[in-house]
Amino acid sequence: MKYPGLLVISLLVIGLIVLPVTRIIKILMVVVAFVLFLYLKRGYFYVVLATKTWDKDEQRAWRLYHRGWKAGLEPKYKVMLGNLFSQRGNASEAVEVFDSVIKRGKLLKLKEPQLLANAKISKSMALWVLNEREAAISLLQELYGEGWLDKNLAVNLGSYLLEEGRLKEAKVVLKETSNALTESAGMLDNRGYYLYLTKAYHEAQRLYDALIIDEEPNFPEAYYHAALVKIALAKHRTAVVLLRRALACPIHKTSTVSAEQINDLLEKQRPLVDSDVGEHEFLEDVLERALYEEEVSDEDEETVEAADEGEGSVDIEIDFDEDYHDDSDGVSSVEIENFSPLESRLFDDEYDGDESE
Repeated sequence: MKYPGLLVISLLVIGLIVLPVTRIIKILMVVVAFVLFLYLKRGYFYVVLATKTWDKDEQRAWRLYHRGWKAGLEPKYKVMLGNLFSQRGNASEAVEVFDSVIKRGKLLKLKEPQLLANAKISKSMALWVLNEREAAISLLQELYGEGWLDKNLAVNLGSYLLEEGRLKEAKVVLKETSNALTESAGMLDNRGYYLYLTKAYHEAQRLYDALIIDEEPNFPEAYYHAALVKIALAKHRTAVVLLRRALACPIHKTSTVSAEQINDLLEKQRPLVDSDVGEHEFLEDVLERALYEEEVSDEDEETVEAADEGEGSVDIEIDFDEDYHDDSDGVSSVEIENFSPLESRLFDDEYDGDESE
């Protein structure tokens, strides 16, 4: 039953109307019933009032939100409010909110399993904000072990394992989730970041170029991680543009990258822009290396020749059966793949923005 409180009050009012009492008493009893209804639903009124108060007095709004969930809300509204606490307010209070939902676990598991899973996934985010990282990962692994899988869990568990440097575990999760689900932008970002951390920079560049051009993600991690890849390939000018894009995205407390991190990396790149690797310089550098002639096999030469003749096409898919990435595709590799369509797209956008100003 979706609104049991409303049903009870309605039945009470109907009963009062048909009772053999005077009209004045009936009116008084209806008023009492209505006041009782407002009292039972006061939590929602606090939340509505808090939302309207937000722009004028943020501190008062938080107090009203607190009173709202304490007064009583349906579980789905508690989860929504808990997410707001995690992203912008008090993560400790968010954990309390989610725990109040999770305590009804058995009932919710039968009637609303998605809501229970959402509460646990959201709680993991609050724990991450509180720097209780192991607890956040364990909660998600427990949920995953129970057979639950959706894109939110895939993104959160994958990103947390990567941030903690648990690459072997992350590799398994990325493989299993990508096989089971259509990859979201967040899942693709996890895959690209894994490639970066394992020094498969060219594969990571191909993935991020496609992700940013095709999806235009609206979360900072995608641009920050893409910038790390560009920096590894000495493309500092592109990294600067990507980091600016990251700062333009909403950055919440639940994000795995902060505005301070982005700004710090951005400041480090600006002096390096003049040493950016250009196409001409890169080709000369690669072709003049003695290491190039010594290490490139006949098969590698055929691959380069095919690329020069325009054969084949770029495929950002990764063969998980081949150890998830090509281990030879590190920073010391000599693939002539240091140039991508993303640069022209980014700089065209930058110039358009300058002209509009």
